[in-house]
Amino acid sequence: MARKMDGRIWVWGGPTKSWGGSMEKDALAKGADYFQVASVLYVYGPHTDEMLATLSAFDKVVCQIGSNCRNPGAQSGDSVHEAEQLSLLSLRHPNIVGAVIDDFDTGGEVFTPEKLATIRKALRLHNPKLLLHVVTYTQIDHSRFKPLVPFLDVVTVWVWFLDCHERIEADFKRAKSDFPGKPVYMGVFLHDYGTKDDAMPLDILSRQLDKGRQWLADDFIQGLIILGDREINKHPEQAALTRKFLADHFMIK
Repeated sequence: MARKMDGRIWVWGGPTKSWGGSMEKDALAKGADYFQVASVLYVYGPHTDEMLATLSAFDKVVCQIGSNCRNPGAQSGDSVHEAEQLSLLSLRHPNIVGAVIDDFDTGGEVFTPEKLATIRKALRLHNPKLLLHVVTYTQIDHSRFKPLVPFLDVVTVWVWFLDCHERIEADFKRAKSDFPGKPVYMGVFLHDYGTKDDAMPLDILSRQLDKGRQWLADDFIQGLIILGDREINKHPEQAALTRKFLADHFMIK
């Protein structure tokens, strides 16, 4: 059962054989309980009542749509069809608050303004409250996505390369300028996927978490996402540091 953590703190995860992950149906629930969060982004797996029931204890759930990094057979139809099906599912699972497109700018599927508008319309067809989230990275020039901005609701921004941490503040300011008026969540990796394919250095992780704490307090960002459930066993030091940091700063008394 998830503890009562500040709802702006999220854990990203789900069943996957990749990156040292687990195919256990409740992999995300176990990971989120470890970090004591109440909000989760469910990725990789299928949208079924069985899978979503494993997340029933959480206050907020955002589900992945699209094929990027998904398990074989997990996606039912194209992104538009899947968005509409998720909209229907949200009526049975009211803690679903939105959908997320992973790597929307680099993942292979081409998203035009017309395509995103159609996806968001389908997502809200049965539940107009659902929000469309996308994943992007600090090293990307976001200015070229200006035509897409009206059709996005939440932008999650991740730091892919280690050297990008040296300019994280400037990059987030640029991202906020390129997505004006949109809530921005900062993604936090416990594993360095971009540079060394190894555990995230503890000093860099600590600095990013503290930056996230400051930025949430200042409303410079509106959410903090931890990736994720599969890193707990893979990098116990990084996971324990993150868990303690969140408990020290974001647990609701």
